[in-house]
Amino acid sequence: MTEIKACGIILSALIICVIFKDIKSEYSLFIRILITVSVFGVSLSIFYPVLTYINEISKNTTVSKYVPILFKALGIAFSVEITANICKDANEHSLAERISFFGKAEILLLSLPLIKDLFKLTENLLK
Repeated sequence: MTEIKACGIILSALIICVIFKDIKSEYSLFIRILITVSVFGVSLSIFYPVLTYINEISKNTTVSKYVPILFKALGIAFSVEITANICKDANEHSLAERISFFGKAEILLLSLPLIKDLFKLTENLLK
């Protein structure tokens, strides 16, 4: 049911943006940014139980040290995606591509300890 509400809000915002685009185009951009941030906030509330469950089931396992890396990577991915979408809404596709590249580099940097452990595990398996 939540997705139907979200779709309704997005379609309503689309209609408002189209109307304001002809009247005052700068208002249309602000409406899109407001709706984007609002949907992002609602999406976070949907993800909270999933993230809590993942954290709960991984507490007593060997992968528990990787869960914070996963959460940080998800946070980076979501914030970069929202920022890139806002840039695309403002017709700044070049900026959107730059922030997407930055996010990928940041996630790669964040995952270096995981990659190091993966190589150690591979090395131990080959011995």
